[in-house]
Amino acid sequence: MDRNLTSPVTDALQTKCDACGAYTQYSPAEENLKCAYCGHVTVLDKSAVEIKENDFAYWKDRADTSAEEMIEATEIKCRQCGANTTLPPNVSAAKCAFCGTPLIMNEASVKRFWQPEYMLPFKVTDKTCAASFKNWLAGKWLAPSKLKKSAVQTDSFKGVYMPFWTYDAATSTDYRGERGVGRRERFRNRSGAIEERTVMDWFAKNGTVNLNFDDVLVPASKTLPAAISNALTNWDLMNCVAYRKEFLAGFITEIYQLDFRAAIDDAKRQMDNYIVNEIYSDIGGDQQRIHSKTTQYNDLKFKLLLLPVWISAFRFKDKVYRFVVNGRTGQVTGSYPISAAKVTLIVLAIIVLIGFLYFWGTGG
Repeated sequence: MDRNLTSPVTDALQTKCDACGAYTQYSPAEENLKCAYCGHVTVLDKSAVEIKENDFAYWKDRADTSAEEMIEATEIKCRQCGANTTLPPNVSAAKCAFCGTPLIMNEASVKRFWQPEYMLPFKVTDKTCAASFKNWLAGKWLAPSKLKKSAVQTDSFKGVYMPFWTYDAATSTDYRGERGVGRRERFRNRSGAIEERTVMDWFAKNGTVNLNFDDVLVPASKTLPAAISNALTNWDLMNCVAYRKEFLAGFITEIYQLDFRAAIDDAKRQMDNYIVNEIYSDIGGDQQRIHSKTTQYNDLKFKLLLLPVWISAFRFKDKVYRFVVNGRTGQVTGSYPISAAKVTLIVLAIIVLIGFLYFWGTGG
């Protein structure tokens, strides 16, 4: 496994300009490093790389503190939301990017972590995020009209690289089940009239289904609500670049809270959803039943990615709603208030529709 251990992650948040020596930041608009002082642009290699996965069976029993595979990072944990983030050197004060709580600097500590191997650099700017959020909120029909018509004040957008594990596997699943085949039969009802009904005949069906999975994505952090982090799926992973500290300049990097051994259970649950659907398809018929299944996960691989998100929040009626923007596509995911009046209107409309259908079905 090829790892560059010459610089710890803590050095990644600041880099110096080749022209004037001032600090530079990665610019999503330029997609390169840009000096905030003189405007000099340093071109970075953004070419996609050949992805090399790590063998799960080999690494799962190795010590976490292996000198070759780990790097040091200055970590500080937010007391309010539990986020684990890295800090640049010589910082005397900072706020949590996830909840805005001031961080207690003397609680920072140097720890050892698995080094990220690949990443997707930011491509969407913070200015673009505001427009994306406005369009997203406008499309939420159940949001209160007052909120949608007002000028929503959001917190400043904070660029964060979030850690994700990806998993590959070749699965083989043996199952036992039944295929249901429907047929029509005539019967006499209680009044003596002849009617038809569908009867399901069941036949035993056993078999094996094989599926290959590539880049099953699992959040390696629990800082963001699961509903938000699990919805971050629209990634162009084919454009991943090798991990380089220069891409992190000017952004916050969260450290993973779940290691690859703990996150594998989430990956298997995702795989299982596809496996079940494949079993249903293999059983065939009009209906299917699965009585038992056993899955073998072969050639299991994994890797650690850093993916870019812009994090922000807005307040409505004394409640804070968090949302994130995909740093590659501008896709918005988050929570928003629901209008009780609009929900009531929908319920009433459904009741009226059911009543109309019943009245029409009974002939008035």
